[in-house]
Amino acid sequence: MFMLNRRAFLGSISAGAPAIVALPFVLQSLRATAAEIVAEPLSGNTTLITGAGGNVVVHNNGDALVLVDSGAPEFASELARLLRTQFNDRPVELIFNTHWHPQHTGGNESLAAGAAIVAHENTRLWMGAEHYVDWEDKTYAPRADAALPTQTFYASELPPPLAVDLKVEYGHLPQAHTDGDIYVYLSDENVLMTGDVLTVNAYPTPDHATGGWIGGLISATQRLLEVSNKDTIVVPGSGGVQAREALERQLAMLTAVRERVEELMRGGHSAEEMIAAGVTAEFDTQWGDPTQFISNVYDGLWWGGRLSGGVL
Repeated sequence: MFMLNRRAFLGSISAGAPAIVALPFVLQSLRATAAEIVAEPLSGNTTLITGAGGNVVVHNNGDALVLVDSGAPEFASELARLLRTQFNDRPVELIFNTHWHPQHTGGNESLAAGAAIVAHENTRLWMGAEHYVDWEDKTYAPRADAALPTQTFYASELPPPLAVDLKVEYGHLPQAHTDGDIYVYLSDENVLMTGDVLTVNAYPTPDHATGGWIGGLISATQRLLEVSNKDTIVVPGSGGVQAREALERQLAMLTAVRERVEELMRGGHSAEEMIAAGVTAEFDTQWGDPTQFISNVYDGLWWGGRLSGGVL
C-alpha cells in the first residue's frame, strides 16, 4: 500500500509540473462524465474532487463519507454518481458548507439525504432568502429547504460538537470572502479546506454584498496560517492544491493592497483611478486582472466606513 508523499505532491505543484507525473506512483483518477469530474487522493482517507464547480473534499470515514462543500448544482447528479462508484455506495453522513455560494453548496439537495449539513448561521440565512448582489447584478433566489444547513453556529459561539467520529477542527472566518466563511481542518490527514478565502491564479473576491471585505480577508488568511503547518495540504475553494506558502503570499498581497487603496481613498481617488494607476501592478502576473478585486475592495471600505484611522 503506497502512502502519498506530501512534500513530493506539494513540491510538484509549486514547481508548476503536473502532479501526476511527479508522484512516485500513478494516481487513480475517475473521470465520470464529459464534465471532467476527477477524484484524486490527497492524504490517507481523504480525496479531492475537481470539475464539479468548486473543489469538493471527501473523507472516507469508514462506513460513510464526510464532504467539505458539494459542488455546483449543474454537476450534482454527476458528482453523486462518482461518489457511489468511487466509494462503493457509502452514504454521505455529513457535509460542511464553507460559505453560501451555489458553486460550493449546489449538491446539498442530492447528496445530503439523511445527512447533517454544517455551516455558519449567516450561510444558512443567505441561502434561505432572496438577495441581490450588486457587483454581479444578480438576484439569488431562496434555496430549497433540503439544501439548507441543518446545524449552524454564530460568530460568538464555539462550533458545536459533531455527531460523527472524526478528528476535525472548523471555525468561523468573519467577514472575509463573505460573512459566513468557515475553514475545515482534518488534523489526522493534515488537510485544510479554506473555501474561497484563498484563491489561486485570481484575486480574492471580498463579496461586500454579503459581508466580505479586505480587512476580513487579511484576518482570515492570518487565521489559516495559524491553523496550518509547513506540511499542510491546503485546498482552496477552486483551483489546484497549495502549500502553506500560498497563504503567506496572499497575506502579503492583501496587506500591501489595503494600505495603498486606503491612502488613495484619502486622496479622493476612485476605484477606476486606482486600477488605471496600477495599484496592484507587481501582483497581476500571479493573480490576474485586478478590476473586480479593486472595485470590491473600494466598495467594502467605503460602505463599511472601515478606513484605518477613521472614515472619510
